Amino acid sequence: MQTRLAFPSDLPPVRERLREVFGPQKPGQRLDPVSELIKAMLSVRTYDEVTWSAFVRLRAAYPDWKALACAEPWQIAPMIDPVTFSEQKARQLPTLIRVILIQAGEMSLDFLGEMPADEAMAWLTRLPGVGVKVAAATLNFSTLAGRALVVDTHTHRVARRLGLTARNGDAREAQASLSAMVPADWSSEDLFELHWLMKPHGQSICTHFDPACDLCALRDACPRVGVAQDQERSVTPFTPTRVPR
Repeated sequence: MQTRLAFPSDLPPVRERLREVFGPQKPGQRLDPVSELIKAMLSVRTYDEVTWSAFVRLRAAYPDWKALACAEPWQIAPMIDPVTFSEQKARQLPTLIRVILIQAGEMSLDFLGEMPADEAMAWLTRLPGVGVKVAAATLNFSTLAGRALVVDTHTHRVARRLGLTARNGDAREAQASLSAMVPADWSSEDLFELHWLMKPHGQSICTHFDPACDLCALRDACPRVGVAQDQERSVTPFTPTRVPR
């Protein structure tokens, strides 16, 4: 049985408490959907600053993304290094561009804005090398401003420890379960903000090893699912105070 978060409801109080720590998070300048898709693919298992540097180099070399369709992996790999799996991504990108041109008929994904979010997610995840995190980032972070929640490694870990997702679920299951909890009146910007609150929380407080539970804004409601198993060293006993329903 899945341990549940102790809040009366799930995502709104998580957002409110983390907002008190990190402040409101609003989108800045958005990329077009194809550019965001490419950047999101580069970002897999890679730090944001490394991703941005690689993306800028790649964009400078290929101002028209269609040219990537004819590029050789050996030409792309040095530009995107040191992103994680750079050689694999260098092989995937030309194929991805060719498939988009075939499926969409042009170098544009703007048509996805006319689809319901679940259909747009399904279309994107059928592309080679595109998983749910990359698909959601393409929809939510780009000029499409789609109603999709991005669940990366950090947001997944935080959600799992809070009992919002299954303890042993994969990224697709986590994205589906969290998306099902999103209030009907939340906009794409609300989902953007939730991601950019949970991610730094996972990077700075709810880290993989030795999370700083005593500093956590969610500590009174967190069941700490799997924390002891994740840690390398001993865990300080922590008993959350349950919030009445």
